[in-house]
Amino acid sequence: MARMMSAYPSINSSIQGLMIYGMNGSTNGYRINGSFRLNPAVDMRQDSWYGDVMKKKGGFVITGVEKINQFEGKPFSAVIGSRLIMDDNYAPLAIIAIFISPDFIPKLVRSLDLPTVQVTVVDRNGQLVYASDEELASRQLAASSDRDKGIWEMNRSPVSGDAAYSGVYEKSAYSGWTVYLGVNRNEMLKGSRSIRNFTLGIVVALVFGAAGLSWLLARSLSQPVYRMIRSMRAVEKGDFTIPAVMERKDEIGRLESSYGRMIFRIGELLHSVEEKERQKRHAELYALKARIQPHFLYNTLNSIRMLAILQQSTQIAKLIQALNKLLQANMKLDSELVTLEEEIRLLREYAFLMDLRYTNVFELQWRIDQKGIDAAVPPMLLQPILENAIFHGAKGLDRKLNVVVSATLEAGGRTLVIDIADDGAGPADMYRLLADHEEGGDRSARIGLRNVRDRIQLRFGPAYGLTVLRQEGWTIMRMTMPYKKVKKEEEEDDVESSGGGR
Repeated sequence: MARMMSAYPSINSSIQGLMIYGMNGSTNGYRINGSFRLNPAVDMRQDSWYGDVMKKKGGFVITGVEKINQFEGKPFSAVIGSRLIMDDNYAPLAIIAIFISPDFIPKLVRSLDLPTVQVTVVDRNGQLVYASDEELASRQLAASSDRDKGIWEMNRSPVSGDAAYSGVYEKSAYSGWTVYLGVNRNEMLKGSRSIRNFTLGIVVALVFGAAGLSWLLARSLSQPVYRMIRSMRAVEKGDFTIPAVMERKDEIGRLESSYGRMIFRIGELLHSVEEKERQKRHAELYALKARIQPHFLYNTLNSIRMLAILQQSTQIAKLIQALNKLLQANMKLDSELVTLEEEIRLLREYAFLMDLRYTNVFELQWRIDQKGIDAAVPPMLLQPILENAIFHGAKGLDRKLNVVVSATLEAGGRTLVIDIADDGAGPADMYRLLADHEEGGDRSARIGLRNVRDRIQLRFGPAYGLTVLRQEGWTIMRMTMPYKKVKKEEEEDDVESSGGGR
């Protein structure tokens, strides 16, 4: 109790007296001012607050404004703060009651320094303890709610048509008192109205200032902009004449200068494009003329083959037919993709010609998985690998070179793997065959292998390509590609078949 009173000087100075009611029936009291002799005819043990103190068993109980007539003389009004005092065994000893003058409430209100705020304090029994505006407080008591906190709006007088006051209220869980705080809405909005009017004035001034500035800038910008617009319309019609630039050193002057340089550059680029198109047309005509020569060569080879057949030289006819197919495939190098079946068929023709060149030097085996025979591969991809295997693998051998061509699907059928393996000695610089900047050795072989690797990676991405392996005496050239089927598209019959002539 002492700590509570020392912590609140405004309450401490408002204490008027105290009483101690012993459990043994004794009564003792003290009063700051006036007579402190007890009135034997008054027993406050019969009041309701006394029973509340006994029920709380040590809890602090605060009443509303009560009439204190425990002392002889004139009664006085006070708020009673009381609690039960117990011994070390928690047995009741006495009840101490402190009489506090209600004038501590206006002292606290004045200390807030809020002259426009209206304060109303109601005790736990709904009785008025303090009101800065009696008329407003009476209306608040009449409109009291069961809620512990909330907001309120009401008129100071029922005759008024507007909600003149707004505020909040909250009930204290400690004391049971309810405090209403409110303010006159007109006074509360007075400052906001001033700010609103000031803001509107600034906005109006800025609008007129911006309009005047925009008009001045428009006058300054209109002439050069109109000149550039006229020049743009002339450019649309093909006239790239550079407009006259005014001597201005501001942003508009730099813009006009840049625009003039842009017009000049566009004219140069237009002439350059026209020249390149002219050269392109000449190149296309030259290429068209050049394509006559392969067709003439095909027709000539077919004529020779037919003559060999008539003279019963079947071996020569087969060789010419195989060479014809290779020349036809070479013309299709710019094609998108071909099936693995077509590429293997062409590789067999190529192997037939290689057998003519290297008689009894190699023996070829085929291990082609028919599940991937429809896979899409770049054309003329396997011939450089087979040639490299025969040329390098047969060096220094006193026996036939065994070459195996295999094609399988791996990774759950998502990857096509093509191996061309030989059991030759293998190149000494096998692991440097795919190096991009390696000097010395057979550079033509490395160029062919790198070409195969680059064609695969450019088509399918860096995850695929060509690798060189050496396993159990075999040199393996392994090509990996994603398994995709060739899209069915009609091809132009610009190259005649190997069995006919033009």
